[in-house]
Amino acid sequence: MGLIVLASPAFWPANAAAQEEGTAIEVPTPAFELVSQSMWIADEDVFRVSLRLLDAPEEATVDINIGLPIRSRSAFLDRLAEPSTGLGPQQMIRLPISAPDANGITSLQIATTSSQESEIDTLGQPTLNLSVEGVYPVSLVLRDTDGSRLDTIHTFLVRTPPSDPNQPPLLVSTVLSVSGPPAVSPEGNVDLGPAFRSLQTLADVFDPRIRPQPLAAVSVDPHLVDALAISEQPEHTMLLARLQQATTNRQITSNTYVPLDSDAWIDQDLSLQIGWQIEAGAAVLDGFLGSQTDRTTMVLTTSASPELLQRLQRERVELVLVSDALLDPANELVSTSAKTSFLLPAFDEPMEAAAIDSTVTAHFARSDITDTAPYLVLADLAVRWFEDPQQLRGIVMAPPLDSLPDSTGLGILLDEISASPILSSVDSAAIVESLEPEVLRRVRPAEENGFGEDYKAALSDGQRIARSYQNMVDPIATVDTPERQLIETLDRALLLSGAYGLTETQRDAYLAVVAQTVRDTVAAIQPPIRQRITLTSRSESIPMLIRNSLDHDVIVRLDLKSDKLDFPDGDSLLWRLSPGVNQVQVPVQAKTSGDAVLEIKINSPTGLLALGESQLTVRATSLSGTGVGIAAAALAILMLWWARNWWSRHRSKAEPPKSSVAP
Repeated sequence: MGLIVLASPAFWPANAAAQEEGTAIEVPTPAFELVSQSMWIADEDVFRVSLRLLDAPEEATVDINIGLPIRSRSAFLDRLAEPSTGLGPQQMIRLPISAPDANGITSLQIATTSSQESEIDTLGQPTLNLSVEGVYPVSLVLRDTDGSRLDTIHTFLVRTPPSDPNQPPLLVSTVLSVSGPPAVSPEGNVDLGPAFRSLQTLADVFDPRIRPQPLAAVSVDPHLVDALAISEQPEHTMLLARLQQATTNRQITSNTYVPLDSDAWIDQDLSLQIGWQIEAGAAVLDGFLGSQTDRTTMVLTTSASPELLQRLQRERVELVLVSDALLDPANELVSTSAKTSFLLPAFDEPMEAAAIDSTVTAHFARSDITDTAPYLVLADLAVRWFEDPQQLRGIVMAPPLDSLPDSTGLGILLDEISASPILSSVDSAAIVESLEPEVLRRVRPAEENGFGEDYKAALSDGQRIARSYQNMVDPIATVDTPERQLIETLDRALLLSGAYGLTETQRDAYLAVVAQTVRDTVAAIQPPIRQRITLTSRSESIPMLIRNSLDHDVIVRLDLKSDKLDFPDGDSLLWRLSPGVNQVQVPVQAKTSGDAVLEIKINSPTGLLALGESQLTVRATSLSGTGVGIAAAALAILMLWWARNWWSRHRSKAEPPKSSVAP
């Protein structure tokens, strides 16, 4: 039989241990961990706890201490601040520890009752008296055979009320967000850093082999997914495949390719470039994850200015999820704290928004409670419901994946939300639709621009260079060819150069990659060598030899100029150059005889990228039309003179000479 003790407020394990030993309270070496527990207790349910024993004697016992129920968040926070301080008369039940299994896990269970009577039932078994609905503090104390305290775990359980249609559940929207600095260096090396572990956690928690599809949205920086796709490391390839499976049939929110200092971009008249970043981000997520991007919803992490909202409205974004760190604390909603749906002011019309409440998931960031963190989050959500159970409210939360050692706690959280009778998993749009946002919220003033004023010009130059090369190969390049991959490399460097938090030197490094890569590539196009060409007729084609040392075809534009030559097909010709030496035939017409200088410039099809230039000397030996006419007339006169002269001589020979003697 377990021992039941009704304790005074002063009786808490940490205090009791100090009083028994007469020493200062010391943090003992952890001897057990919480593996799982019952969270939602209805009438006459059983409270179950699974513990992993780390360093406990065979005959150790566990005290289960239950405090008074909590129904407000202020009391809940007080309890978290001082977990060893009682809130009133409590129950304590001491249970022996059963033999652990092969994994060192032992399970305890104890019946609960809502009766006001004794905590011992008719069979003599101990029971927990949970007579009032609310959130109950629970302390589990591991004791040695002599009663000394070895370790303590503080958690909560929730005594739920009977089903009541007048008490709607708290709407909970969960967004699992993974962000990080650029994962691809200017040199093309892939290093995801801590984001790799966060992506693993995301893949683990949504693994369909482990749990059914929990309702939660995904917000991932597209550049991280892109880095996995281009990496040749096996672990990156495997992780991308798992993410594809995990995100199938799941809401994936729209994101810019990299996080942006959007206010700075708008200040520098780069508003249209934000749309470019959004399109690039959607293309990556659509191409490599299991579902199409929801372009109507976006998570904002760096700014939410009216100018940005107006830009997003043009991109068909209908709902933004805003980090509460961006909101002006002086502009708090006056309604219940769990109501997070509101409007943000834009120039055209307000935009629907919902605040991501960072306080509810901050428990995950506490390093001392990793095993109990999901239950603290659930208790936090529960006390918010108990504060006003008749009012329909909603909350958006984004658990910090970078603070989780693995997916275990996050999986527990999502599973327990789905099982709760007072919480309901919904998407963020359902919260906004249910709560009908009416209040305008303001955002904090934007920080200083994240880049210098010259970034706009440098970005424009880089885009011009990249588009020029793309025009050389885009119409003829196929998927997964080296030239297509080079286009993607140039675009990636341009997109990464705008990442929030980069220094000016780091931005310049990405842009320099674009210029240098294209410069090295087009150097393989060699213009004709200087030479002398002779035309033997007025209209003729001039042969030019242009070498393409690349391993793929390119399209170039030949710009021709000469004062003494005409070009029947125009002075700008598009030509496809195959690898090797290409003989290009250029039709020309000589205006006059003699030498003419032909200037040749090889450019990209748009003419914005110079690839090389040369000069040819063209000698025209044929006469012009006027010269031919004069020569023909002269020849005709000469022929007429010759014919008359010949006729005169012929007649003189045919007639007999007259006698010189008179008859």
